[in-house]
Amino acid sequence: MKRTAPLLALTLVAGCAYFNGIYNARQAEKRGDKESERGREGAAAGFYSTAAAKAETVLVRHSKSGWTDDALYLAGRGWALSNQCDRAVPRLEAFLALPSRNDERRERASLALGICRVRLSQHGPARELLAPLLRSRNGKVVNDAAVWAARASMALGENDSALVYLRAASASAAEWELATAYLAQRRFAAAESLLITRAARGDYRPDVLRAMSELWGAGRTDAVLQLAVTYSNSRARRVEKARIHLAAGDLLMAAGQDSAATAHFVNSQRLGRDSLPAREATARLTLLSLASLATLPDIEAAVARSSDAASGTVLQRRLEQNLLFVKILDTRTDYTGSSLFLAGEVARDSLGGRGYAHAAFKRIVATIPNAPVAPKALLAAAALRPDSGEAYNARLREQYSASPYALELEGRDNPMLGAVKPAETLLQQAWATALKEFTDSLAARQRAASAPTNTQAAPVPVPPPPA
Repeated sequence: MKRTAPLLALTLVAGCAYFNGIYNARQAEKRGDKESERGREGAAAGFYSTAAAKAETVLVRHSKSGWTDDALYLAGRGWALSNQCDRAVPRLEAFLALPSRNDERRERASLALGICRVRLSQHGPARELLAPLLRSRNGKVVNDAAVWAARASMALGENDSALVYLRAASASAAEWELATAYLAQRRFAAAESLLITRAARGDYRPDVLRAMSELWGAGRTDAVLQLAVTYSNSRARRVEKARIHLAAGDLLMAAGQDSAATAHFVNSQRLGRDSLPAREATARLTLLSLASLATLPDIEAAVARSSDAASGTVLQRRLEQNLLFVKILDTRTDYTGSSLFLAGEVARDSLGGRGYAHAAFKRIVATIPNAPVAPKALLAAAALRPDSGEAYNARLREQYSASPYALELEGRDNPMLGAVKPAETLLQQAWATALKEFTDSLAARQRAASAPTNTQAAPVPVPPPPA
């Protein structure tokens, strides 16, 4: 009986090592494999990293257990597929040095090590590991080995051998790989052809969003919009189509093509339903709608209407917080007009509220014409209405001919040249006072919001005051 006790203890230790380390690592690895098969590489990397960390506990705490080879495999592959090759390589090399037990695991370990060799720019050794895997019975191993071997060849400038390797990959993997390579080589027509082919088949990958941005930056706008239309008419999932339309809308909005951007955001909203792309699209539609609104209540109502449909998005939170700052500035009792001027600038720059900003600048001139910021307000109004710019400038010359702003506009000598203008000093003072009130208001709101859940969102910084 006494001799069996130590054996029982060893058995319990081994069992503990398995259930607390190996079992959990295998489960995380399986989830990583599933996410990878769905093209969700970011989520997959998280699970692979978890698998590796779990396996490491076995190697550290139970280095003499019978699960060491399993732990080496899981740790090495997990680190490799979560792009932590400095930690992966020693584990994978140690596993592959063990006597062969499981051909499938050895193939997957060799693949993982080959991937790390490519990432570490060891392209020749990488191909030596990857090329034999093209004879595997596992289709996924063959596909991935072909892709990474092709990448190694392209890095070595051997494009012909890369094409040979890609013959062993699936059509989808080969065409995505070639499209990426063509983009890097600025062979845009070839890349566009392959991307359109994948889009027509509903083959969505997150890489397409980066490709759209690269094509747009290269002036290939028609190809980007064709991609969006092709995906929209394909069998891709609704949420994937929503992401495509959102990306196209963002590119158009950044280019000042608001009407075309709106159409894409509406499509993203419709296709995505309650998904994150749909909520992001809702926030962007709200932002675009603010440009034509001339009153603060109208802006406030528009932002409030999207609070539920765009909840959780960074843009919606930014709109709400910047609206709060504009309200603080707009409602301050300030007979210098400085706070109202700043309200117009924040609305224009952070809310896209050009209509309200124009009205605020005009209100300063109409209600406080002798304020030091009044001539500056005329210039700001003129910038928002280029068609009326000459009329505003004429009024500046006539009504404020001695102001430093009129003198600069005329190109005449300014006696205050090099000195801080009175209006700028007032603006700085108004900014500092309003910013403190804004910060205090945000803190109070966040304390109230976090009371039940004990969570707190970080405030979005407001822009600095213009010089």
